[in-house]
Amino acid sequence: MSIQINKSYFISNKHGMKLEFLSFGAVLRSCILPGNERLDVVLGFDETKDYLNSMQMENPPYFGCIVGRFAGRIQNGLVNIGGNEIQLSRNNGPHHLHGGKNSFSRVFWDVEENQESNQLTFSYVCPDGTENYPGELKVQVRYTLTEQNELKITMRAVSTEDTIINLTQHHYWNLGGHASSVDDQKIRINATHFLEKNSENIPTGNFEQWSTTPMHEELNKELRDGLDHTFVISDPSEIQATLTHPSNGWKMFVKSNQPAAHLFIGCGLPENLRGKEGVSYHSTSGVCFEMQNFPDAPNHEHFPSSFLRKDEIYENNTTFHFVNQDNE
Repeated sequence: MSIQINKSYFISNKHGMKLEFLSFGAVLRSCILPGNERLDVVLGFDETKDYLNSMQMENPPYFGCIVGRFAGRIQNGLVNIGGNEIQLSRNNGPHHLHGGKNSFSRVFWDVEENQESNQLTFSYVCPDGTENYPGELKVQVRYTLTEQNELKITMRAVSTEDTIINLTQHHYWNLGGHASSVDDQKIRINATHFLEKNSENIPTGNFEQWSTTPMHEELNKELRDGLDHTFVISDPSEIQATLTHPSNGWKMFVKSNQPAAHLFIGCGLPENLRGKEGVSYHSTSGVCFEMQNFPDAPNHEHFPSSFLRKDEIYENNTTFHFVNQDNE
């Protein structure tokens, strides 16, 4: 195991796909697709210090990181666990967001390299009582790159006490490269409904229908403008989402064991935020496919449970598969 603040960790395959990671936030810093060394399809920063500084912003971008202990918002930071009402920290107005101020996105992880298997394993032990969550939580995130150009992400966790959990990844994807826009890239989602939310982005408990045919309709302009919605997966046995570039042949398939896909286009990014290679990022620089449970799930009995019993194992398995249709 190692923690080196300025060290990058790399995995690559025989086709020339290359991924770079940092121990801070278990960040995916770059993803180079085969055939073009300049085609880096994730947003990020050049230096680790830029990731640290970004977390001090009023609305951090969470570039490329792992999010937890609980992804999304929890209304007023209040949860009930085992009959005990717990007040979590409030870091998004009156609400709790993405695990609070001492979240997984803000810590340095241990890293174990396995180059023979094209794997990196990140580990972190979150102390009992962090942000007032009960239980010491041991977390492991394994990134595996296959020879089929699949990025497989396995997240596992176990707690010493009954608790709640909702992990996800916060990678901003752009199949045209991080310096371009996703405006003309097509998004399809295996869902007919998304969660209704109030003016503070808290789920009301109701569902809104946008389509009758999962994966057959492209996400419409009305939803894409300011996209920040949690879609309810219709068929977990099938591909859950796709992103397609209109001209370079690249397509990304998303598959997960999670009940929801939270899609977010960077509409909240600060104007002219300087990213990698001095690029000024903007509101359509990238799109996140956050595979997770429902936000505010502990406060809605009809939502999938986010409860994790003591010593039981939580697991989130998500795969991003990249295919160039011009080369098939």
